[in-house]
Amino acid sequence: MPKEDSLVWKDKTGTYKLGYSQKLMKEQVQWQKINFAGKVALIAVILILIIIILFVLYRLDSINFFSGVLYR
Repeated sequence: MPKEDSLVWKDKTGTYKLGYSQKLMKEQVQWQKINFAGKVALIAVILILIIIILFVLYRLDSINFFSGVLYR
């Protein structure tokens, strides 16, 4: 089994070997950051879609589209 260099952490005071649980913790924190950014982007897209839908409904109401179709 080849040795992984990612388990070594270098600091100005020396070189330290990271344990497997510390490596997993680093990966978990990285995935949590990615998930948080994804959730923020998804919320932003949903809010933009809601604003677009509300604006379209407002414009349709102002031109009386539905009443013109219903009362022909």
